[in-house]
Amino acid sequence: MLFRQIFFYALIVGLVSGLTLTAVQMWQVVPIIHSAEVFEAEPAPVIANQSAHEHSHGAAHHHDEAAWAPENGAERTGFTLLSNILTAIGFALFMQTAIVMTLKKHVKNQLTMKAGLLWAAAGYSVFFIAPSLGLPPEIPGAAAGPLEMRQMWWLGAVICTAAGLGGFAFIKSHWRWATLSLILIPHLVGAPQSPGEHFAEQPVAAAAQLLELADQFIGATALANAAFWLVLGLVSVWSVRRISSTMGKPFENDLSNQN
Repeated sequence: MLFRQIFFYALIVGLVSGLTLTAVQMWQVVPIIHSAEVFEAEPAPVIANQSAHEHSHGAAHHHDEAAWAPENGAERTGFTLLSNILTAIGFALFMQTAIVMTLKKHVKNQLTMKAGLLWAAAGYSVFFIAPSLGLPPEIPGAAAGPLEMRQMWWLGAVICTAAGLGGFAFIKSHWRWATLSLILIPHLVGAPQSPGEHFAEQPVAAAAQLLELADQFIGATALANAAFWLVLGLVSVWSVRRISSTMGKPFENDLSNQN
């Protein structure tokens, strides 16, 4: 019964937070991606003076015809929205389960807006800030380290940050401060980086413009993820509060059994 309720509300939380993420991406992130894709397709400095619409249109014709990709416009936006919602549902399931598992007595006192903000900050720190310190978001065309090594480092950063923050928040001992040191481990190891300059293959003028776009991209993705986690945290706490209200005593019994 409890799992069914969590899954149902995860669909709602995922829909709301996925729509929020997509809206901010369309406003902040996507225009930067379109501009960068032009340089990836045809690295000529003169292209930089074209409009964003011409950028996306021109880039579409230079892609390998054998490699399928959604067309710019409604199709690409639709696939982005679907991907964001599905991803958000997964995160919502994870966050709601974590909230329920950490609840004790006096449930409603723990399901406040402040709690939603704390869970949002935790998710943002674990899944965006910590990995981005070693592997900042990259625009199309940027040189990067080996994909598998970057994926493994990203996963390690997420696990270490989650363990460090979780230990500090929930371990009732003076040793909980020591768990924060786990956050440093992946950064001491170091993230895999590109062996050369990010835009070494581009002309000097184009490389300078791409570096500027890369800086803008980091800020834009930071803003989009902040909005995503803020909504996800607040609505997840609201949903668990709704679950506790609708289930009543069975919810309290489930919490007692798990504790």
